[in-house]
Amino acid sequence: MSSNRTPARMTRLVMRWRASGESGASFARRHHVPAWTFWYWCRKLAAEPRTEPVDPGPATFVLVHLAAESDAPVIEIVWSGGERLHIRTGASADLVRAAVTALRSPC
Repeated sequence: MSSNRTPARMTRLVMRWRASGESGASFARRHHVPAWTFWYWCRKLAAEPRTEPVDPGPATFVLVHLAAESDAPVIEIVWSGGERLHIRTGASADLVRAAVTALRSPC
């Protein structure tokens, strides 16, 4: 039975538990993991730097319209991660909102 408790599986379970809002004991019981094992992994994963990339899920794409004039005024938004969004004159608020939302989400 302990062969099911691989680091990858336990990492996924702890992440699912954190997002669930359920009590740890109830979550562990429902997934047939002893409570002490579950708490061990919770503490272990909280103390370790993350080495495996988290699966971000499917990518989100937004339709982008390019301005025809290359000299059009531009507003540039720069995120802390280095992502840049250039907004040209005439861009609709809906387009800007969709682009900002897409860039803020973890793709």
